[in-house]
Amino acid sequence: MRAGAIPEMNETLDYLNTFARFPFALRRFLLHRLTLAQAKQTIHERMEHREENFLKTLETSIYGHPSSPYLALLKRADCELGDVRALVKRQGLEAALRELREEGVYVTFEEFKGRKPIVRSSLHLPVKASDFDNPFVHRVFDITTGGSTGAAVSVGVDLDQIMASAPHEMVALAAFDLLHVPEIRWNGILPTGTPRTLLRAAYIGRTPVRWFVPGGLRDSKYWVKYTLATYYLIFWMRAYGLPIPMLEYLQVDQAIVVARAISEILAKQGRCLLQTNISRSVRVSLAAQQAGIDLRGAIFRGGAEPATPAKVEQIERAGVPYLSNYGTVESSRIGAKCAHPADITDVHLMRDAFVLFTHPYPVEGFGVEVPAFNLTTLLPTAPKIMLNYQMDDYGIVEERHCGCELESYGFMTHLREIHSYGKLTGEGVTLIGTEVQNILERVLPARFGGSSLDYQLMEQEDAQGFTRLYLVISPRIEIADEQAVVNTLLQALSASSSMADAARTVWQQSQTIQVKRMEPALTGRGKLMPLHITRRMQTQ
Repeated sequence: MRAGAIPEMNETLDYLNTFARFPFALRRFLLHRLTLAQAKQTIHERMEHREENFLKTLETSIYGHPSSPYLALLKRADCELGDVRALVKRQGLEAALRELREEGVYVTFEEFKGRKPIVRSSLHLPVKASDFDNPFVHRVFDITTGGSTGAAVSVGVDLDQIMASAPHEMVALAAFDLLHVPEIRWNGILPTGTPRTLLRAAYIGRTPVRWFVPGGLRDSKYWVKYTLATYYLIFWMRAYGLPIPMLEYLQVDQAIVVARAISEILAKQGRCLLQTNISRSVRVSLAAQQAGIDLRGAIFRGGAEPATPAKVEQIERAGVPYLSNYGTVESSRIGAKCAHPADITDVHLMRDAFVLFTHPYPVEGFGVEVPAFNLTTLLPTAPKIMLNYQMDDYGIVEERHCGCELESYGFMTHLREIHSYGKLTGEGVTLIGTEVQNILERVLPARFGGSSLDYQLMEQEDAQGFTRLYLVISPRIEIADEQAVVNTLLQALSASSSMADAARTVWQQSQTIQVKRMEPALTGRGKLMPLHITRRMQTQ
């Protein structure tokens, strides 16, 4: 037997065994449907017991789990369970977590993903992403992170976790009077999180009328494995009475099909909710405008990638509001759209399930600090245990009275202007992604035509290991002088900030930025990121 065959066989058997449990778990799961009154009551009760829930999770999943990386960090800080209890009682939950953070009890994004060992003075602890799994999750299937910042990470799905997150979905929809609005989805199959969100929707009495899948049936080399697995889940959901629609594969340049489907529902019922990411929402909006399709009465909603002003404005030109959520595959939803927002990015933190605060983080190679998000999970059903997990996101965290329905649950913490501190590097200088986002989404389309979907900066490493930067422009945009586009980008960088101007100086002198005519690259989940990073240059 060849080397590696046994681990692969064990992985396959484990995969099959997981799916074998699904029908039995699903039957128990569908015995109950959540009502809005129950959702509200659950959130109120969890808000009343935030500290107890945190300490219970700490006791069982960290102190009661000897291999937990957090336990090593707590021991290094000479902090026993009783010490944490006393600290929480004395200072409150948020202040206690901040003090633990100062004592070195946290994990960075790279550590949490298993890409770097945990290093705190004398402590050197190699870790894997699975080391942060909740040991008490009884997974019924697996989903994965997008892998846009590195290797994808597997996350086990527990039906108890879906039930625990369902109240958030229900009150978030109710805040915009969307509980009974027919829904279309344009989201992927396994290993994305769509089956998890479908089950959550079913638990609150909702199923989409149509399910479009971005891309083609055989676009992924794993299409057989994940297509069969998804159809298996659909079969059992339909067998137990859930009217889950069959898959309709649709390339991203066929957004007009989704626009027409929305229009048909609007003609019959007056309202329609589209659940997809913001890039695909923009495509649907543009397709509708070009075809003269009236989408007024529709609402677009999604997460997965940040909602930017330029993208939202393009959607709103079709008469459609966009509702953004905030979350990760590992955590599920962290924030839900505010109905009276300070800006388009404003979401309420789900405080019954999470604690989130910012901590100064110096971005390597850039010479600035950003207010990085530090996240802690409170509920014992969380798929991943997070204790001061420093995400790769930063933004504004504030306490604010907004007067919307979500505030009535005690969700006073607002998150906005959320960005990743992922970076673009070339010729020895580094640029935070948000520096170029406005240029790509506003400046260049205004000057040369197209939309925010037509421009992207791509970082590639060539065969000699040199980092090259390309300004990717869709071939659909007619441009007589490509160098003029580069010059516009450089001029806009110069006006953006002193650090961006420094990057512009080096890149201009070295002629680092070159134009590449191709469609901007999407991530494996169909996200269009302003910065796309590949490790080895492809054949030109």
